Amino acid sequence: MNAPRLLLALFVIGGSLGADAAAARTRDLGDLEAAWHDCVREAYLRQPPGQSRAGAQRNVLDECREHEDQLVAATMLEHARQDEAARRAGLPLTARAGAWAASVAAYVVDPVTSWLQGWR
Repeated sequence: MNAPRLLLALFVIGGSLGADAAAARTRDLGDLEAAWHDCVREAYLRQPPGQSRAGAQRNVLDECREHEDQLVAATMLEHARQDEAARRAGLPLTARAGAWAASVAAYVVDPVTSWLQGWR
């Protein structure tokens, strides 16, 4: 008789903890992204004025590699968690594929496109 109550309590508590954890992960991603942007801005300000634009960009990215790696790893982990949650929710494969394509466009295609347009 007490076992169902215990399971129900664990389910309710676990659900609320999961929502808090998801919100914390979102904040963490925002904090990591802000730290990376701050690093890029500060590193770019330290570049010598006579240096080529491409050279300055390479130096800045090299200097901020650790922040970038942390951000990319956290983003990939969050996408994996979202994919697993979608799989458990029973979303069809086509819906998950569409979400994956949208995330690729947002995280890969758009930055590369803007970077290439900067070369023009």
